Amino acid sequence: MKKSVYSICGMCTVRCPIRVESEDNEVTWIEGNSHLLDGALCAKGSAGPALVKDDERPQQPLIRDGGRGAGRWRKASWEEALDYIAEKLLKIKNEYGPESLVVSSRGGPWQSMYKTFCHAFGSPNYTNHDSTCGRNTHHASLSINGVGRKGFVYDIKNSKHLVLFGRNMFASLRIAENIQTMDMLEKGGRLTYVDVRQTMTGLKATRFFQVRPGTDYALALGFIHEIIKREIYDKAFVDKYVSDFDQLCTFVEEYTPAWAAKECGVKEKAIKQFVDEVAEDMPNVIFHPGWMLTRYKDSFYASRALHILNVLMGNIEIKGGLIIPKGPGDCGVKGIRNLDCPKPDIKRADGVGWKYKHFDKGPGLQHLFFPTLHSQDPYPVKAWIAMRHDPFTSMPDPQAQ
Repeated sequence: MKKSVYSICGMCTVRCPIRVESEDNEVTWIEGNSHLLDGALCAKGSAGPALVKDDERPQQPLIRDGGRGAGRWRKASWEEALDYIAEKLLKIKNEYGPESLVVSSRGGPWQSMYKTFCHAFGSPNYTNHDSTCGRNTHHASLSINGVGRKGFVYDIKNSKHLVLFGRNMFASLRIAENIQTMDMLEKGGRLTYVDVRQTMTGLKATRFFQVRPGTDYALALGFIHEIIKREIYDKAFVDKYVSDFDQLCTFVEEYTPAWAAKECGVKEKAIKQFVDEVAEDMPNVIFHPGWMLTRYKDSFYASRALHILNVLMGNIEIKGGLIIPKGPGDCGVKGIRNLDCPKPDIKRADGVGWKYKHFDKGPGLQHLFFPTLHSQDPYPVKAWIAMRHDPFTSMPDPQAQ
């Protein structure tokens, strides 16, 4: 029997809406949801049927059969596998304590289940991949706005000017954002792109700043200086919502466009021309912090600078700006109830919250568990459950591993 089902793609973190055709329970076709994406889908999403039919993908539990590194595994039933894991975990818990368990994941819709299992077991050590993804950007938003990096959605389609720092959008997987950006450009909007190299997005941009590596922050400071100096900002919004604006003015006083141009390797004239364009397009100018700025030591401050620029535009909660996402509760209905189990009051093995200061210590910093495996300080880590990701590949640290 042929069927057509609307679903969500699980091939990457974007989770695009899709339409799936099947015949006799065999997937025959996948495309983007035509109601939202005009049927568009990236190559990874289109490869969904290949993943389902991949003979090399484990289709059932495997248990090591031989020495570590021998590459020998035997198939096991789910009942045997679950009993095997439970027996090992209980033994470790009785000998070393429940805190000796680490649970890590790639996030996703079932993250609350992973976290709840970890906490119910008695361990505070739930973590995810975010220390090599958007953690600095997340903290930057928290420090400025009081909400994390997912506390806003970007109304790109209705904006007049989109500014991207290292966000090679047109070579990425976010189909909806790409469609919205193309719609914005077709209506006469502007796209300013900042990167250390020319890319597909740079080729389609109306203005491209090719900066020296690690100087994104300097360029953003130059923008802030010029916008404040020429009073090209939403004074009413700043007066109502911004604290300590005078301190910001004092701080950026020395970071002129001339200084930024010298630091970044771009022309001072181009920086001033960009600010002219911002003046024409505000408040519908979006400085998209993305998460690509998290690769430098000063990336926390670079991301903060972009959030400051958005505040100067007065673009929060307006059409063509940054929108605070609405949930079921805003519509008077209940959403899916997440599982919730209080985190045990025990020091985290990665040191977050007691050894290292952290804005949001929820998932901690996964790479800091590696040294603990060796030092056993503050206690031994004897079990690690990794869900939907490979921490030893995604966070390479040969010395620690």
